[in-house]
Amino acid sequence: MVSTNATNDGNGNASAENKTPPQQMAPKKPTPPSFALRARNFAAKSLRFGSTVVGIAVAANVASHIYEINQVDTFFGGNNTDSSSDKEGTQTDDKSKGKSKKSVLVLPFSNLKVVERRSGDFDDLKRLGPDRDKQPTIVLEAKELVKIIHTAASDPNITALHADFGEGMRFPCGLGHMEEIRNAIRVFNESHRRHRDPNTNHNPVFAMQRNGDPKQSYAFGHSFQWNEYFLASSFTHVHLQSRGALHLFGVTASNTFLRSALDKYGIKAHVFKHGDYKTAPNIFTEDKYSKPHLEAVKSMTASLNNTIFSCIEKARDLNFDSVMRKSMFDYGSLSAANGADLGLIDAMFPVDPLLSLLHANKEVAAGEKENAEGATDLTKAKKAKLEEIFGLNKSFDKFVATEHVSLVKYHEMMKKKAKLEERRKYFTKLAESSTAASLILSTIGLAPREAKLLPSKVEKVAVVTVDGSIGSSLSYEIIESLRKIRTDDDVKCLVLRVNSPGGSVTSSEAILEELKILEK
Repeated sequence: MVSTNATNDGNGNASAENKTPPQQMAPKKPTPPSFALRARNFAAKSLRFGSTVVGIAVAANVASHIYEINQVDTFFGGNNTDSSSDKEGTQTDDKSKGKSKKSVLVLPFSNLKVVERRSGDFDDLKRLGPDRDKQPTIVLEAKELVKIIHTAASDPNITALHADFGEGMRFPCGLGHMEEIRNAIRVFNESHRRHRDPNTNHNPVFAMQRNGDPKQSYAFGHSFQWNEYFLASSFTHVHLQSRGALHLFGVTASNTFLRSALDKYGIKAHVFKHGDYKTAPNIFTEDKYSKPHLEAVKSMTASLNNTIFSCIEKARDLNFDSVMRKSMFDYGSLSAANGADLGLIDAMFPVDPLLSLLHANKEVAAGEKENAEGATDLTKAKKAKLEEIFGLNKSFDKFVATEHVSLVKYHEMMKKKAKLEERRKYFTKLAESSTAASLILSTIGLAPREAKLLPSKVEKVAVVTVDGSIGSSLSYEIIESLRKIRTDDDVKCLVLRVNSPGGSVTSSEAILEELKILEK
């Protein structure tokens, strides 16, 4: 390509001159950044991205924590203090804590499995069968159930307990566990009073009255076996289905003897035992009860029956002599009418009246809000209607609950509350580390504005459970736990829970010797 340039020769004549344009210089290529510069840029971007992610994660955790706090406060009515923590007889005023809910805690003993210690996920499976989805099994440790009842006793929102025995307890519960549950229910019944030791000293004469009406507890079943009625009798009111029965036959024991069967095949068992009352091998060496064996079994069953009968009489305020006790054992199944005549039950209902009572109380509560003057008439109308349906007596005069709380839901909220309490302790300890941390945590509500100093050392109570037959494996586990406890200076007390039929002598002796060393 040629360009033409016009020039002037000085006489005013213009002339054209052809010139080749200068070549344009190629653009200079930018120098690529060094590896160090690229690394710094990448690190800066990663840091900004990581800070954003961490900030979002922290904000999400804080939001989740605050949501759980509000959820627990809403469930427990904003009252997270245990009334048992009141000291020196200080009376608590429920009005100062806000208006409480009126709920009844339902204990479904018909499908509740009480164990000493969980043995894995198998316990949490629903029972097999065509109706497994309709009636799932609830598995709780005995100490968990006791803690739930104790918490309900100090919870102003829980006004009553309701135990549903249905057609009977599907899962056997040991008498030791039943006695623990009975003691917890007794604490619930006496929660309106103050005792120095509520688990043992429950005599109302020596109790100091506190604010609040007595809490009510109800047990309803279609029928009761001996051990089921032993547990049900601890409730303030025992109700039975109209066509139900009381099968009060007492504690029984049965044994199998294989001596005759082994003789047919020419088998002879050789055993070594010390003393006539070591009767475990008798299943192979005898064909019937020996005199010492029968004496031991009768003594054990008589002792258990006398203890259970005494507990029932004390709870139901009855006084049966030995002749009456024997007559009840020999009579057979008692009808609901027989039980009412003897004072063993308080009322007979065709169905469980809980849902109808809750519905009636809701209607009365709603009517009282709209028409305070006609509240008395509404209450009378409710009682008349329920009496017409169920033939109610005075058992439900003090039943004021308007909603029910399931055992599973209450247990879940208790675990959430305990987890939040652990977090609160952690944040409080973190706030004590610096003024800036205290200001930030208190601003977002994760720590109190005036953090109280937590004790540097907390005294502990260790609980060791011996559950199942004692063998080398269980013995090793228990001994390892005891040795850890022995080296922990914060542990000041040990509680040993034993739920075992027996086992190896040497393994048991190994545990015993370890306990002796622990005492020193």
